[in-house]
Amino acid sequence: MRLRIPILLATLIALVGSAAWAETAPDASGLFVDCRGERTASPTVILESGAFGTSADWDRVLTDLSAKGRVCAYDRAGVGDSPPRSGGEGVAPIAQELAALLDRLGETRPVILVGHSNGALYVETFAAMYPSRVAGLVYVNGVTSNDIDDPVLLRYLSEERCLSNLAAFAGELGLAPLVAPIVVGAEGLSREAAKRKRRALTRVHSLIVARDEDRAITPGLAVTQNLGGAPARIPVVVIVGETYPDAFSSREWTAAETLAAARAERAWILKADGATHVSPLSRDRAYVIAGVDWLRSLALPGPDVGH
Repeated sequence: MRLRIPILLATLIALVGSAAWAETAPDASGLFVDCRGERTASPTVILESGAFGTSADWDRVLTDLSAKGRVCAYDRAGVGDSPPRSGGEGVAPIAQELAALLDRLGETRPVILVGHSNGALYVETFAAMYPSRVAGLVYVNGVTSNDIDDPVLLRYLSEERCLSNLAAFAGELGLAPLVAPIVVGAEGLSREAAKRKRRALTRVHSLIVARDEDRAITPGLAVTQNLGGAPARIPVVVIVGETYPDAFSSREWTAAETLAAARAERAWILKADGATHVSPLSRDRAYVIAGVDWLRSLALPGPDVGH
């Protein structure tokens, strides 16, 4: 079975314990933001993490994308180095938080949104609520509102809630964070990003918020569908990373993920056979870079690659 929260990662996270708040470097809204690169004529890129993810997971992608323009990754409220949120963990409140964050970052032009896993549903919801603020969407092994029509995928998402519950429960028990360095080491992050990721994996409150966000994903499918989903006029890149592409669960996820591209007027599907659920953020990040570069080209005058 293909899980949005990889079994190994979730199991390791479940062993981590608690730690005190550390110093953060929040932006004006209070949310922690890691922005790199200079503003150019092309849109700013915003990276949205999946379940139990933080801005630190995008470390290598941030470095690569910043060579051609401004790119930012952030920690959602209550997760990582960001303070608690005042609202709920549903997809609409999270989209509203992102809109407020863009305002405070001075992002008045449409942006390119990249969402990994559950983060894809967050950026789709944002596109449904604020279509004029979106220049393009990249779904990386993403959950989208298209999944609501597939009972098999709904069952998989339900089963993953057990992993989320386990992670938060074990964190509340205060188990020693012995394996957090193993999890972080496998991602190949820079020293500072690894430090931030370890903090996120050893904070009980962060694990609880991540669990509650994950619980809200399945009902969030209906919320986003009722909003109409991402408008067809917004170009979409779908990245499908499958270690075993011929497996039944892989075929089910691929069908749902590529449906998001089929519903867009302009789309590009990148199949990363052999990739894991999280490797497009690190080892296989060239797919993300290629997708963003294409969307950047669409936002500029002149010919594009015509996918």
